[in-house]
Amino acid sequence: MKRKLVALLMVTGSVLAYQVQATDQALAASTAKTERQVAAEVPELHQHNAGDEHTHAAAEHSHEADDFTQLGTHVHGVASLTLILEGNELQLALQAAAATIVGFEHAPRTAEQKQELTLALDILSQGQWLNLSKDANCEIQGSDASTDLTERTYSGHGDFYANISFLCQRPALLQQLDVSLFNLLPSLQTMDVQWVLNGQQGAAKATLGNSQVRF
Repeated sequence: MKRKLVALLMVTGSVLAYQVQATDQALAASTAKTERQVAAEVPELHQHNAGDEHTHAAAEHSHEADDFTQLGTHVHGVASLTLILEGNELQLALQAAAATIVGFEHAPRTAEQKQELTLALDILSQGQWLNLSKDANCEIQGSDASTDLTERTYSGHGDFYANISFLCQRPALLQQLDVSLFNLLPSLQTMDVQWVLNGQQGAAKATLGNSQVRF
């Protein structure tokens, strides 16, 4: 199940990373041209500032890349959601810190904690915590949910995962989703959403105050 999530994130990351790479190349070419002009006029000043400019540019590029690579990382109060649409088949993957879902990040120790974990897995796998565009007529074909808290090799910083597959009768009309999971999880503050819908990619954030995402 985790392999499904990793595969989805890798596909999305590779598509979006291409845009970052193209931006970096264009910026690098522009920077090099400017440096040659400055060097011709004030050689010593160019030598002193070049390192600073390159360092600053590299830091900016790193921040841009982080906007994509941070999706799917373990952050309390934040969940990541990835959607991949190919033809009329939609694959959805959710990842969130266990503390955000059930309020603890250890193997369940009490009957109450075991019940909370079971209920959380059931809710996530049902897929009723989000609403897709009604006109797209998407129906759930399969789903599963799991958590690191039940793994024998678990050693802290556990997550919950959910994978849901849909069949959309009119995928061209899939234009938005509304995340109702915020109403079920008071500790959930932000959901980072990424999508690749038949070649069209994008990213957005959903919150309790603005739970709707338009593609």
